[in-house]
Amino acid sequence: MEAEPPISLEFLLFLITAVSVSVLASRHILHSVFGYLCAGVLLGPFALDFLQEGPLMHTAAEFGVIFLLFTVGLHLPFSNLKALRKYVFGLGFLQVFLTVILYGPFAPILGFRTTEAFIVGFIIALSSTAISFQILEDRGDLGSRHGRASFAILIFQDIASVAALTAIPFLDPDTSGSWWDLGATFLKIVIILGAILAFARSGVKRVFHWAALGGAELFMGVTLLTIFGIAWLTHFAGLSVELGAFMAGIMLANSEYQHQMMADIRPTKGLLVGLYFLTVGASIDLPVCQADFIPILKLLGSILFVKSAVLFMICRIFGFRWSSSLQVTGLLATGGEFAFVLLSPIVARGFLDAGSMQRIYVAIALSMALTPLLSALAKSLAERFERPQLEKELKEKKEAFEETEEMTNHVIIVGFDRLGRTLGTLLAENLIPYVAIDSRMNHIVEARAKGLPAFYGDARSRELYRDLGIEEAQLVIVTLTREANMTRVVSMLRRNYPQTPVLLQSHTPEVIDLLQGVGAQVVVPEVLEPGLQLANVALRTVGVAQNAIDQSIVQYRKKIGKEEFIS
Repeated sequence: MEAEPPISLEFLLFLITAVSVSVLASRHILHSVFGYLCAGVLLGPFALDFLQEGPLMHTAAEFGVIFLLFTVGLHLPFSNLKALRKYVFGLGFLQVFLTVILYGPFAPILGFRTTEAFIVGFIIALSSTAISFQILEDRGDLGSRHGRASFAILIFQDIASVAALTAIPFLDPDTSGSWWDLGATFLKIVIILGAILAFARSGVKRVFHWAALGGAELFMGVTLLTIFGIAWLTHFAGLSVELGAFMAGIMLANSEYQHQMMADIRPTKGLLVGLYFLTVGASIDLPVCQADFIPILKLLGSILFVKSAVLFMICRIFGFRWSSSLQVTGLLATGGEFAFVLLSPIVARGFLDAGSMQRIYVAIALSMALTPLLSALAKSLAERFERPQLEKELKEKKEAFEETEEMTNHVIIVGFDRLGRTLGTLLAENLIPYVAIDSRMNHIVEARAKGLPAFYGDARSRELYRDLGIEEAQLVIVTLTREANMTRVVSMLRRNYPQTPVLLQSHTPEVIDLLQGVGAQVVVPEVLEPGLQLANVALRTVGVAQNAIDQSIVQYRKKIGKEEFIS
């Protein structure tokens, strides 16, 4: 009898798929999530029948979900929730709530019962964090108002997804003693959260400092032990392992070890998450999809219509310009990967039937494929029709500072030329809110056309800084180059707002002494790469870990090209 090969055909096919999808994703031909879904459909039992799901692949795919939730948590430090709380708990909550409520009338048309429509409404309310965040990062839009709003909505969706994963077992009507179990679970959550927060405050830095001194293998081992240890702890308490992974990410978010953890687990996470979506694609029943082609198209249309209407409406309610509202809508109107994570336990508990799950799978996968196209179309329309209106408003000085009303702990950049834009980009990548002012109309028109928070104004005006919320600001960065202008601005700021730190750069020791004499707290000498040096000090001043700053600067250099800088 011929012995089984030590390496299975399914494993080799997965590696071939991973390489192929990575090549296509690196060339921006398609996103990796959609690529794995398509490959799973092609290789699955309903097409070529090359991929058979076994216990090993199932376990590896579950690990992929755990890593996915951990990395989502790493992007959600409590400081980010505080800075974006108006958008997270305002826009984010309304988007999810209204999508669920407004999806009810579509139930008879799509073949769902009313109760099922609310469940489906929650599933389709979720957008793709992986795709949307990547688009915002690639375009440099994280600092724009629509970028901050989109990211905040994604944060709330991710939190809601984890909460839903935890709550699903207790929504089963066949579960006996559910109210008692729910109360006991709530108590367990409080105890576990308290233990994790206590560890995060007192022990985590010491443990990871010790691990970092021991080398890469020890650091990786401690990282994995933290992820799976907390996941096991939540499972032991009767909660989901996904919730534990999410908590572990939040606990370690914004620490000086965050970027090293991301770098260590990113390749493994990418492969395991890819394997998960490969198995999702393989579970799509093609004959059922062919028979339900029209219902799937109706479902796809309902996703785009309801989410677009809700997103555009709530953005306008929150005072967004129609161009910013359009860009948020184009980016988030499609489905997301967390829908696939939620569907399996929902169907297992009997809340939806398998046929409905198949239709939702396909509709969401198709909508995700449309995300880059819809986002690009929305951005193009917004920039085309918004620029003339912006120029008119700026020339007539009618522009209001409504964007600054929601800001706290932000940074004010005085001067928005290339140096100012470099600072803004790096601040945005570290999720530090900022607002910029400049007296040169061409700089402002260009920045506003991209949705960046830049305003026209005289930097010497005391009232202007009050409009920019300087009392709530962490820092003012002056990027002006003329000595006389810098001196006037710094002197005015020190007289009227002595509690706000002022950071700037200069050319010579004599000018540095003069500026420090009129009250500048930090002066960075102008040498090579002045923008990056200034950004380094600025981010350190507002509390970003040095490791995170170094990682941001390295990524920024790669983004704009090595020829722009002198190493």
